[in-house]
Amino acid sequence: MIGNPWLGVIGILLIALANYDAIKTTLSASHSGPMTNRSISSVWAVLLAIHQRHRCHRLLSAAGPWLTVGLIIIWLLLALAGWWLLFCSAEDAVVNATTKASANGIERLYYAGYTLTTLGYGDFVPGSDGWRMAPPLAAANGFFLFTLTITYMLSIIANVTEKRHVALTIHALGESPLDILSATHDNGTYTSLGQQLQPLQQAISRLGQQHLAYPILHYYHDPRSQKSLPVALARLYQALSIAQIACPTIGHATRQQLNMGIVTLENFLATLDSAFIDAVPTPPELPSLEAYHRLPGIAISPHAIRQQLAERQQRLLAAYVQKDGWAWQTVWNEPL
Repeated sequence: MIGNPWLGVIGILLIALANYDAIKTTLSASHSGPMTNRSISSVWAVLLAIHQRHRCHRLLSAAGPWLTVGLIIIWLLLALAGWWLLFCSAEDAVVNATTKASANGIERLYYAGYTLTTLGYGDFVPGSDGWRMAPPLAAANGFFLFTLTITYMLSIIANVTEKRHVALTIHALGESPLDILSATHDNGTYTSLGQQLQPLQQAISRLGQQHLAYPILHYYHDPRSQKSLPVALARLYQALSIAQIACPTIGHATRQQLNMGIVTLENFLATLDSAFIDAVPTPPELPSLEAYHRLPGIAISPHAIRQQLAERQQRLLAAYVQKDGWAWQTVWNEPL
């Protein structure tokens, strides 16, 4: 095995794959690397299938941190395997520092490991001048990957915190679209609803770009619906749409604010559609809207509201909510 030049070729390919995937995932600010995307989406699909059978939100909530750690371990193990194979491709690549005897496979793995982690014990050394540049390159590669992954983890933590903050802010408005509209109707003008949107719009737009830059954010699930961003955004979208559709007494300025809020949410969904979700094949079932018809300012029938709501982004919203492990009824705060 040791001394086969093809091992070096395979090793270089593994090193390139590990670094490309890490750079694409952490620095590209749009989508993740091919290996990252396939691995985390496959694991999430399995966990989601288990959750749909046994309703285990704690299982999903544990996935995000462990997927992040697992992803980092995969990058480092791939790089380690690549450098090990490269060091196995020539007899004189690694020798004992004292006896100058050629190292065996286990010793070369040990050498690759302490070189990649920049420990540098010194009991094994390159056996010829041609291999003296390999250890510094391996050490630089290890330092680069470790630095990259630590920075990545810190960014993920900050973005997860903001994601939960936005969800809680929307939840404070109400636990359903009806609650949101009831708390902000202002006798049919919905001025308060428009005012609440101003700080939320920037936060939602920022979250959309953060989800594009850090796709693993999709897999940070909170077991409580009040901290679930998909549920919160779906509730807000329904409330804004119903007010816009059914209330002709809303003033021009407030209507503009509602329109901007809806556009912001639809842009967020468009970002997800390009990277994370596919719309469900059929529009989700909408609940009875009789209670909404009794709100101040609502001037059209529940049937007409349902028809116009069904023409909006319901399929994408349902896909987003369901892919986070929640039932569509949770959006409307209805029993399952």
